[in-house]
Parts: sequence; structure tokens; C-alpha cells
Amino acid sequence: MTDVVPAPSANDIPVNEPVTVDIGAGQQATVTYTARQRTNEGFVLPTVAVSKRSQSSYEIATDDEQIYGPAGIPPTDIDDLAVCFVPAYEFEQELEVQVTNLSDTQREYHIQPIGYERVGGGE
Repeated sequence: MTDVVPAPSANDIPVNEPVTVDIGAGQQATVTYTARQRTNEGFVLPTVAVSKRSQSSYEIATDDEQIYGPAGIPPTDIDDLAVCFVPAYEFEQELEVQVTNLSDTQREYHIQPIGYERVGGGE
């Protein structure tokens, strides 16, 4: 497994928040993750895992900047959980994962960002 770059400090808060969504045929779902701390030094995101399904489209944005997709495969599958961004993406407040089901049947998708939220410098 690849090391997370940059590495977290001892006080950083782990982020591993799986969400499951059911998406109808031809529909999309957007899952948004936001900072837990009122003040922080941002997020570090080396991994975003999503259920890999044919006839699907995946897009990822951080703080309104698209960093992935649209693509026919996710950055990594939830069964792999591989580090997929080296160096890891860093952003301030918000992660948005959009999945579109292009098939003609309803499907279940699991979305799992893994990284950490930086804690302020002890001011």
C-alpha cells in the first residue's frame, strides 16, 4: 500500500465516512462531506472509494473545484480501498461526490472517502 502524502500529525482527525445511496435508472446522487471543526487547516484526501458499476459515471469536487471525472470508473473501488491520489488532494471545507446511474435499473452505491481533517495549530 502507498503511504499517505503528506502524512497526518498525531492530533489530526481521521475521516472514514461511508454512505450508501440507491440511485434510480438514469438518475444521479450527490453526497457532500463538510468540515466537522469550526476552524481547521483543511482536509487531506488520498482515497475516495465508490462501488464500481458498469454504465455509471463518477465525478469528485473539492471546494467547488472538479478533481476527478466524469469517468466511467471510480478512483478506487470500495473493495480495494487503495490510495488513489499521490500526493493527496488538500482542500478547505467541502468534498462532493456525484454518481450517475446510466443503466435502466435501480442500483445501490457505496461512497467512502478516507483521509483526515487537520486540526488547528494550538492557538
